Amino acid sequence: MVLIKSKHAFFLQLSLLTLLFTFCKAKEEEKPAIPSYVLTEEVFIKVTRDLALAESAANLNIKNIGAHQMDSAYAFNPFKDNNIQKKDYDTSVHFYSKHPKLYKKLLDEALNRLSVIQSNRQAQ
Repeated sequence: MVLIKSKHAFFLQLSLLTLLFTFCKAKEEEKPAIPSYVLTEEVFIKVTRDLALAESAANLNIKNIGAHQMDSAYAFNPFKDNNIQKKDYDTSVHFYSKHPKLYKKLLDEALNRLSVIQSNRQAQ
């Protein structure tokens, strides 16, 4: 009889632990509420993509110019083009980096969009 009670207690504890881990796991994977001061996912992806394009163009120096002419020759500003300020983007990076799964999803989407641009250019 004592053996049955201890098995029952063991299974009850095991069930409670399983339930607890399941609840914690589900809570961990929930999408966080995005505050109003953080860029939307779509805008964040677009700005991240545009920043990568701007950096690549400048690093590749596709116009083959000297360093002293870089600012005027590469006159694109992903922040201005998307009607945001750098601080807005930095605040959003800070927020999204605290939610690694969501941040990875957004960065992966920006990378996917860069790949589409590259594929379209290669097809031309």
